[in-house]
Amino acid sequence: MKPSHFAAKRFMKKVLGMFLVVVLLASIGILPASKVQAAGTTVTSMEYFSPADGPLISKSGVGKASYGFVMPKFNGGSATWNDVYSDVGVNVKVGNNWVDIDQAGGYIYNQNWGHWSDGGFNGYWFTLSATTEIQLYSKANGVKLEYQLVFQNINKTTITAMNATQGPQITASFTGGAGFTYPTFNNNPAVTYEAVADDLKVYVKPVNSSTWIDIDNNAASGWIYDHNFGQFTDGGGGYWFNVTESINVKLESKTSSANLVYTITFNEPTRNSYVITPYEGTTFTADANGSIGVPLPKIDGGAPIAKELDNFVYQINMNGQWVDLSNSSQSKFAYSGNGYNNMSDANQWGYWSDYIYGLWFQPIQENMQIRIGYPLNGQAGGNIGNNFVNYTFIGNPNAPRPDVSDQEDISIGTPTDPAIAGMNLIWQDEFNGTTLDTSKWNYETGYYLNNDPGTWGWGNAELQHYTNSTQNVYVQDGKLNIKAMNDSKSFPQDPNRYAQYSSGKINTKDKLSLKYGRVDFRAKLPTGDGVWPALWMLPKDSVYGTWAASGEIDVMEARGRLPGSVSGTIHFGGQWPGNQYSGGDYHFPAGQTFANDYHVYSVVWEEDNIKWYVDGKFFYKVTNEQWYSAAAPNNPNAPFDEPFYLIMNLAIGGNFDGGRTPNASDIPATMQVDYVRVYKEQ
Repeated sequence: MKPSHFAAKRFMKKVLGMFLVVVLLASIGILPASKVQAAGTTVTSMEYFSPADGPLISKSGVGKASYGFVMPKFNGGSATWNDVYSDVGVNVKVGNNWVDIDQAGGYIYNQNWGHWSDGGFNGYWFTLSATTEIQLYSKANGVKLEYQLVFQNINKTTITAMNATQGPQITASFTGGAGFTYPTFNNNPAVTYEAVADDLKVYVKPVNSSTWIDIDNNAASGWIYDHNFGQFTDGGGGYWFNVTESINVKLESKTSSANLVYTITFNEPTRNSYVITPYEGTTFTADANGSIGVPLPKIDGGAPIAKELDNFVYQINMNGQWVDLSNSSQSKFAYSGNGYNNMSDANQWGYWSDYIYGLWFQPIQENMQIRIGYPLNGQAGGNIGNNFVNYTFIGNPNAPRPDVSDQEDISIGTPTDPAIAGMNLIWQDEFNGTTLDTSKWNYETGYYLNNDPGTWGWGNAELQHYTNSTQNVYVQDGKLNIKAMNDSKSFPQDPNRYAQYSSGKINTKDKLSLKYGRVDFRAKLPTGDGVWPALWMLPKDSVYGTWAASGEIDVMEARGRLPGSVSGTIHFGGQWPGNQYSGGDYHFPAGQTFANDYHVYSVVWEEDNIKWYVDGKFFYKVTNEQWYSAAAPNNPNAPFDEPFYLIMNLAIGGNFDGGRTPNASDIPATMQVDYVRVYKEQ
């Protein structure tokens, strides 16, 4: 099951459509390897995993192509890659000789070759511009297995005609997912997308509109790549869209009049009543992991759509009383928007999306009663009456629950006294002056990561530009204020694009960096749609490669529309888009929010684990068993074994909360910081 509602990932690769597109082999050139464990098994035999995985693999592309294959079966299938990885070497044929790939010249790990891991499978990937022979071999006993990766170069061409291979009439799923494979170009199936990609534009419009929107690099239109549209590679490749209304999609040549128009119909249901009924059954039994998946009930006989999800009410029977599932202090369930958190022992729940919407629960060890209700008037907060569907969960008493014996709460300092027993304060800013202390902080300004216009919005579809103005960053009454304002501005990288808001972003790069330790950050956060305050950390030197191969630690991030929770996260793995992440959420007790008072957000970073806290209360942990860097597969602590510096900012929009934008009343918005303190253990 896939978590969907309220889930957000930076640079998240989505694959949605009328069909489930499983990207495994077609995109393995961008997927990183799982962190492997210590191994001692030697290879006694190797055989190809399947006919598609060798010995001959052919690809075509413009100048280069990506190849990949699943690891062979080792020792007749009795050994896994994790067992034998230390005994497996890679040779490449140079002339008539086999040469170790690291010595062959022109091969750079994690740039044009490497390992991948996906869905429990492991393999190798290569990006090549010529036919190449590869050999896997045992270092211990010389067992070998050879592959021929055949490359056919494709010349670029322009488009003279397009014919649909799917559609052009397409119906979206209940979740809004739809997609179609690339058309046949120039009446010739041999002309691939890669050959014409530079000549192809994509436009979108609602079916009732006459204005086409160029959605390429145009987040201001509401169309954000890898958020609500993108491309998939399975089955020859194509486009996917996630829609909330019926749209037309036009593929058009830049150089000719050739075009092709698709219609994606989203059938928004007509509700004559809002009576709900089970989608399929009302009794569910937990599996070996204690997990249960429940399709959401039908509303007036039809599956719910996205805009109806917030209207549902979820309750659990606790000692004869129905309590809201979201009230974690009473329900004993924690909402986990990023999927099951195996570092928490809490009962957890969340949304999944697979043509229809549903809920997942884990670990269900005991029998319990759940009910789902829907307002009789179809409006959030409306009277539900008896409009409930009751479910019985049959628990699995043997389902595993994570051991959290080391996840104790921590002591915190006071606003006037930073002292904490057993800790040395190594750096602090109490913001007691009248201006930002530039001996401790740097300003980051602008709207782009670099001069590439494709990095607009800080590479994350954000809507603000950062300034060093005292309107956006100022110190007053012992508090740092970072303020977002309506302040539109364009930049020379793309003069036609405007950042709609101004805000502030400061960092300690080259002034403070730490490797292991504790960071405390006391702040009051703003609310509002698309308002995104954050305190986070990046590596001083990206020794493992560009983001996120060298890591990122998010001490605190918040979605302004959800003032009852904050997040803590790490980003790691390969360079984008082969990045991964792991994170958890803290839910404030009833009556508290991040906006109605100051709270202390802490991260404790040790060599083999990182833990997150709010007001000293533990809420998430990740260990080096979960993270890795594709550039250092044999280093168990990479990438979190290098110095990182601190960053504070207030972003607007962006992918963190699904590209939401503020209402007029949400701006200006201000994050107020009482102090930032950095400690080391004594």
